[in-house]
Amino acid sequence: MEKNNKEVVVWHEFDGPGDTSIEVLEGICKLYTERFGVQITPQVMNITELTARLNQIKDTQQGPHLAMVPADMSSYVENGLYSEVPGGLFGDTLTEGALSTMQMNGVQYGIPVLRGNHLVVYYNPSIYPSAPTTWDVFEEAAERLSAQGIVPIGADLQQGYWFIPFLTAFGGWPVQNGKPNIVTSEMKQALQFIRDKMDQGVLVSLDGSTGLLEQFIDGKIGAIICGEWIYNHLDKHMNNRLAVCQLPSIEGRQSLSMSSSIGLIYPNHSLTSEEREDILSFTRFMLSDECQSMWTLGVQRIPAQEEVLNRLAASAAPNKKMILSLLDHSRPMPTYPFMIHVWEALNAGLIELP
Repeated sequence: MEKNNKEVVVWHEFDGPGDTSIEVLEGICKLYTERFGVQITPQVMNITELTARLNQIKDTQQGPHLAMVPADMSSYVENGLYSEVPGGLFGDTLTEGALSTMQMNGVQYGIPVLRGNHLVVYYNPSIYPSAPTTWDVFEEAAERLSAQGIVPIGADLQQGYWFIPFLTAFGGWPVQNGKPNIVTSEMKQALQFIRDKMDQGVLVSLDGSTGLLEQFIDGKIGAIICGEWIYNHLDKHMNNRLAVCQLPSIEGRQSLSMSSSIGLIYPNHSLTSEEREDILSFTRFMLSDECQSMWTLGVQRIPAQEEVLNRLAASAAPNKKMILSLLDHSRPMPTYPFMIHVWEALNAGLIELP
């Protein structure tokens, strides 16, 4: 029974009570441990700590065997000492499109497990009888709603990711010709627009993992811009008071969200360690029909594996179908190494906003 001495450690983020994904990850780790006799240990931390710890590996030489992270964290390859994933290893279960979300300069540094990560509008149909797909709807409703103590729309505008739909509606994008592109007139217009809407009481900014969700569930906000990842939590709490639509257009111009994937990376050169075969075997297990279905059935996430995704799309409830269809109207998140600085710059600028 010597095999039981083996341990494979997985780092994962936990984003507060709305983050129900951790239950599935822990379940999958437990299943693998029972079936294969290799102890898979998830270690959970918030995203800030996860980012810091991955970026310290070059100095500490201490890291997990795997980490499950948003795809843009593939870009910490230098500091995290990531192993390259051998090309073609998972080409039988994942499409090139899915795999490309975790490539840097054409090199595979991660394997997508879930996809999506895009922003949508969740709205309360008892407040908006039809889908509020333009900003005019929120502005026209503002007086009526504020008389009832309701804010028309909310988002987390301290986070750069939530700002992207505003930037894209003004024709901006944070990267151009492979370089950061943030000091632009589109950026100014988008910031000005947010500021005006906040001043007019049309838009409120609240913490995306706590206050924003609580107030929306309580009926104090009519609609919110938030990620597909929170759908399970809202669905559980709201049932028929929840509907989904595309991001609102601004003066006739469509907002676009970024999208990406969440997947496994291999820090501290773990694929050159003696655990290599166990690590790859666990990765393959994560992409199996069984585990991919656990994510969709357990917490309503979007699987990376094509067959499971197609099955889900065919059988999903209307809200989930809408979320899946909106994935086709998003733009893949850039994964350049400099993106960490772009996000820092955006976050710093947004904190100044109020």
